[in-house]
Amino acid sequence: MDELTGVSYHSLDEIHREFLKYAPAYAQEEAREAIDKVFDLQSQGVLRDGVYYIVLVDLVDSTKYAATHGNQALSARIETFIRASFDAFNAANLRNIGLFVKEIGDAVLFIFHHFPDVLRWRSELNKITAIHSQFDEPIVLRTCIHVGEVSLRGVNPLSIAVSHTFKLEKFIAGGTIGLSEPAYSVAWPTLARAYHAFKQIGTASLDGYPKPIQLFQLVEHDEHDLERMVLEESR
Repeated sequence: MDELTGVSYHSLDEIHREFLKYAPAYAQEEAREAIDKVFDLQSQGVLRDGVYYIVLVDLVDSTKYAATHGNQALSARIETFIRASFDAFNAANLRNIGLFVKEIGDAVLFIFHHFPDVLRWRSELNKITAIHSQFDEPIVLRTCIHVGEVSLRGVNPLSIAVSHTFKLEKFIAGGTIGLSEPAYSVAWPTLARAYHAFKQIGTASLDGYPKPIQLFQLVEHDEHDLERMVLEESR
């Protein structure tokens, strides 16, 4: 499992040497051109269309909060949450690509290339919202995670996978992190505790899938367990 769960950093120069070393002798020129393209893409540092984890996080019981405290108080609470999502992102020490896409009412949408980065971000978000919760009603979050092809127009995602992620909301309980079956299948080998990190919580019917897909919940044993998962993955 160490090979699957450890995070490694590789020199592009080393990759370049190894790539050409094992490329067929009759295709060395083509191989050199191919790896040079990788170098070019890396140097541009451009976010590209591709397969991402799509992460939707929303405030639970916003309507109930507004009924008790009023719309102005809810607006301030949502702003606090949105700011916290940015602060957590900046503090998370991500190892790969992540991007804030948009806020939608009392929810935020992010995309990530690497599942442990999702956990790093959510762990930091927990810490920040816990501080705010000391001065107001506790902030309870629902996290829905799907995986799929995303096309970006600016930061506007054009993808059926994004629509699927929003449809997961009604199946995921407040205060939990829920994953679609595709997201679970990709995320599973990235966790050191993978064999006991998830539990099935039901199914969801999504357009384009021939049958209902399984849904999974990330098992957190206490309020600090998400942080421990991140540390386990980093060892």
